[in-house]
Amino acid sequence: MKMTAWIDAWRNATVAIGQIYRAEVKQPDGRTVKKKLFVVVGTGVIFGLRGEPNETRWLVTAKHVFRDPAEHWEPDRLYLRFSWCDDQPVDEYFGVPVDLRKGGRRRWIAHPDRNVDLACLPLVLTRERTGIAVAPGVRLGDFASAEDIYESAPVVVLGYPGAVGPHFWSRAIVRQGIVSWVSPAKPQAEVFLIDSNVFPGNSGGPVFKLPSGTDRQGRFAAGRKVGLLGIVTQARIQKLPLIAGGKELEVQLKGKKRPETLFVPSFVGLGVVEPAFRVKQLLTAAAKSRKR
Repeated sequence: MKMTAWIDAWRNATVAIGQIYRAEVKQPDGRTVKKKLFVVVGTGVIFGLRGEPNETRWLVTAKHVFRDPAEHWEPDRLYLRFSWCDDQPVDEYFGVPVDLRKGGRRRWIAHPDRNVDLACLPLVLTRERTGIAVAPGVRLGDFASAEDIYESAPVVVLGYPGAVGPHFWSRAIVRQGIVSWVSPAKPQAEVFLIDSNVFPGNSGGPVFKLPSGTDRQGRFAAGRKVGLLGIVTQARIQKLPLIAGGKELEVQLKGKKRPETLFVPSFVGLGVVEPAFRVKQLLTAAAKSRKR
C-alpha cells in the first residue's frame, strides 16, 4: 500500500495554527530583510460531525494552544493554513483568520474535565474561505477501536513543529513511532505515551494506528484500517545543566547572592497523547452545547 493512498485525507484534515509576525529573514544572497511570516503555534485536526450543516466543522487542538495561563497566552485571533495551500510560502500566504473571542466571550469550548488538555472551536469553512467545495473532516467512524491502544502499537504522527524552521512550516511533517506506555487501569481512557519525536508546534496533531504488525494478542493485523488514536498535547522535556570543561556553567544574576546553574531543555523523544475517547467526549459535549 502506498503511503499517499491513505495519508492525504488525514493530512487534509490536519491544519497549521499560527499567528502573523514581522521577522528578520535571511535571503539566499546573504541579505537580511524584514518580512511578515505565518509562524506556527500549534497543530489542529478538523472534524465533521453527523447532523451538522455541510459547511460546519470542528477544529480540535490542545487547549494550551488557545489558552496557557502559565505563558500569559490567550490570543483573540489565530490563523489556519490548509494542506492544499502548502505550495504557498509562509511569507506570502498567511491563512484564514479565526476569531477565538466574540463580544468578549470565548468561542472555543474546553473538554468538560478541566484537567484534560483538549479544546475545540466551531468553524464555518465555505468555498470562499478555503478555496475548495467541501472541507475535509475526520468522522467518528475514523476513530481507532479500544483494541488498537496497546504498548508497541505502530503509529504515525502529523504536525507542524516550529523548531524545523519557516521553510518547512507550510506542510505537515510525517513521523513514525510506537505506543510506549498506556495506563494499566484505563488504557483507552487515560493519556498515553508515544515514542516519537514531538516538538513545540506539534501540540494538537493527530496520532494514527497503522494497520501493520500485530494486534494485542500477537496476531497479524492485516486488513485492518488506519484509525485515529488521539491528539498530541505535550512533549516530555527534561532540563540539563550546561557543561563546559567538565564543569556546570553558572551565571551571577543581579540581586542574587549566589550564582545559578544554567540549564537547557532536552527533549526525551516521548510525546503525551490524549486518547480518541476523550476527543469524542469533547466533541459530544460541544455539539450538545450548540443545540441548547
